[in-house]
Amino acid sequence: MQHPRPEAARTRPARNAGAADAPSSVRPSGPSRRQCSGSPPAPAPRQSRSPRHQAAQGNAPSTPQDHRVQRPRSSQLPQIAGVARTVRTQARVRAALRAVPRHRFVPEVPLATAYHDDHAVVTVREAPGTAVSSVSAAWLQADMAGQLRLEPGMNVLEVGSGGYDAELLAHIVGERGRVVTVDLDPYVVHRTRPLCAEAGSGRVTAVLGDGGRGAPGHVPAGGFDGIVITHTATDIAPAWRDQLAEGGRLVVPLEIGGYTRSVTLVRRGEILYAEHWTYCGFVRDRGAAARTVPTVRLAGGAVAVRWENGVPGDTGGLDQALCGPRHELATGLVVAVRFNFETLQVFAASTLAGFCRLTVPDGSELVAQRDAAAVVADGSLAYLTYVKIHDAPEPAGSRAEFYIHAYGPAGPELARRFAACVRTWDRDVRASGYPSMSVHPAGTPDDHLPPGDVLEKPASRLVLGWPGRGIRRTGPDAPAETVVAGQST
Repeated sequence: MQHPRPEAARTRPARNAGAADAPSSVRPSGPSRRQCSGSPPAPAPRQSRSPRHQAAQGNAPSTPQDHRVQRPRSSQLPQIAGVARTVRTQARVRAALRAVPRHRFVPEVPLATAYHDDHAVVTVREAPGTAVSSVSAAWLQADMAGQLRLEPGMNVLEVGSGGYDAELLAHIVGERGRVVTVDLDPYVVHRTRPLCAEAGSGRVTAVLGDGGRGAPGHVPAGGFDGIVITHTATDIAPAWRDQLAEGGRLVVPLEIGGYTRSVTLVRRGEILYAEHWTYCGFVRDRGAAARTVPTVRLAGGAVAVRWENGVPGDTGGLDQALCGPRHELATGLVVAVRFNFETLQVFAASTLAGFCRLTVPDGSELVAQRDAAAVVADGSLAYLTYVKIHDAPEPAGSRAEFYIHAYGPAGPELARRFAACVRTWDRDVRASGYPSMSVHPAGTPDDHLPPGDVLEKPASRLVLGWPGRGIRRTGPDAPAETVVAGQST
């Protein structure tokens, strides 16, 4: 189900969000959707592979050769057809979902897995439990393809290969269109080429290279009409903007404060403007622009705290703080246990100084949930959690209240700040959905930025316009005024 939002901020929630993307187990509501990490493993592909790779392993009883001659049974077709019916997207995308044989691009798995609308299929693992390439869940591919708004004859770049997604795009752009798919892994490219040759349109070119550089040598005159990124990106690569046509659309799973959202960006000159957000999760980038997430382990490794932009200098007292008393502060926000708070994660990440993400193993006595949004300052830590205040026979009837738990000498003040953030989100943001956002090249002077909260990336400056922040939403004609890390400048 879709949660009501403004037209420019529609989203689809993700499955198992509490373990990977949600700050507590008060999880986003709706039909849970998740990409990649929850996928069933698969047996080894036919093609030879680099020694550094481990093939996905699983219980699929049949061989890849078996699937070359199989056809989806009638019991599987409704699953993929159901995605075509329910996803809000173009008729061309729905037709592509029905026409392109998904099972031909994942011959390692049973047909039931290939045609499940909510299963991503891991095709390459670099180590046990570490997926590095996959065929995305069908609902998410449909959403991202629809956001490109492709027309017959258009040119598209896909960063991150696999074959199926590229063939969906090729079906949409038709005989006069063209799709270039690029991947830095020779095994993935060598796997993609024969799969497309055997089951595809003949309009897909698979290129070996670092997708962070786009596809130099393959850029059409005027640029690509659409670019889709199929891995988590910590930044917007300049090549993606430069190789995108004016008015073209870039769909990218962008990491903000440790949380990933698929964002649709439209090019207007040197600036990209956000038009759509979707809750999701993807495999991580492995190119030259890939970044190691700065992480501090506490309590003997039982707690991991990670930051997007480097570890602050005031973490030395955190271990001692966690040994002390816990300060608890109720926010006053009471919600259904299955409650959609996905915009709260991004709001806190973009407006709270010292924001980070906290993870713990199951059964930790220090933190109630495995994953939580948090803030760190002055050797102290505070994180978002919940307390169930009413149980009901059905989950929809149960109620919980958001709380802030804090440790350390500055814990009460951090809790107060975090609780104020939650209340502001509830009052001003919750009903409005995601913010407006513009992406500017790194080095853009502050007085050339529109009003908003600024997130600094190595290659770009993101300006988010949240309602209720005392600033106007970003736009091409907005006057310059900047809020950096929650402070006016």
